[in-house]
Amino acid sequence: KQVRVEPGQTTYKPDFGFLVAYGQRKFKVAGGVKPSGEPSVLRRSAAWLKDLLTKTKHDYAVIIAPFISREGAAICRDVGVGFIDLSGNCLLSLEGLYIERTGYPNKFKKPREIQSLFSPKSSRVIRCLLSDPGRVWTLKGLATETGVSIGLIHRIATALENNLFAKKELRAFKLEDPARLLEAWREEYSRRAPKWARYVVRIGSIEDLVAKLKATAIHHGVRYALSGPSGASLISQYMTPTMVHFYVDVLKQEFLEELKADRVPSEGNLLIRVVEQENEFIGSREVKDVYVVSDLQLYLDLWAMGGRGQEAAEELRRERLQF
Repeated sequence: KQVRVEPGQTTYKPDFGFLVAYGQRKFKVAGGVKPSGEPSVLRRSAAWLKDLLTKTKHDYAVIIAPFISREGAAICRDVGVGFIDLSGNCLLSLEGLYIERTGYPNKFKKPREIQSLFSPKSSRVIRCLLSDPGRVWTLKGLATETGVSIGLIHRIATALENNLFAKKELRAFKLEDPARLLEAWREEYSRRAPKWARYVVRIGSIEDLVAKLKATAIHHGVRYALSGPSGASLISQYMTPTMVHFYVDVLKQEFLEELKADRVPSEGNLLIRVVEQENEFIGSREVKDVYVVSDLQLYLDLWAMGGRGQEAAEELRRERLQF
């Protein structure tokens, strides 16, 4: 019957609070607003809000997001928090009041035009643009730099402008919102990235494994680059690696045999992915005598890990990418 917004007043402050009056009962509700309703985001947010209830005088908590799937709804229900999304789904479970609406489709699906920006060939252009986000590019110059046809460059520039990522003037254009473009790319990358092949190599430490991988790759003529936490740890101590993410241009049997690497279905301390179009190698550099992928590729791979990987990705973004 009544909802009144209240500002937070404690150290453990939600994004907003409101009062729900139902009959003679009143409930003080804490709210958290999230730009994404992905399960990994919901797990962290729901746990934080549930913990907040023990530290404040709120009776209940809800998460607000653009869309929350059935899987996300189950996460909220299991933790004991409610949700309201902007696609028509909701869950409120208060004493004497229960409202649940699920099954409404996502109204915020990315247009196909945006998805096409991050196809393997198009992403070469996006990678180039984000590597120097302040630069003004001509279509011809970008085609020369990336090896992509001028026709595709024109379509990409139009799509970027249509989605307010860039501003086009005559035959030149410049990124207007590199941060939002990076965020759109990371979500699409996480969705479509191929899985890593997992192996166990019995060796003393991660440092020993990296040294052995480098020596074995050189011996067998394999191009390589580190990524993930093991690559990021060579640049800054975002997180302590417990495994090595290793890109190669070809996976040779003799390479695996020399490593004594055993394939496993899960876990493992060595994750290998074969690069198909050299995109992941673009911008790779030598750091402490080992090749590491570019900061952009590090960010994408860390984000795709979820959990602490995403926290490390955001640290990398603040310190190195700065947009």
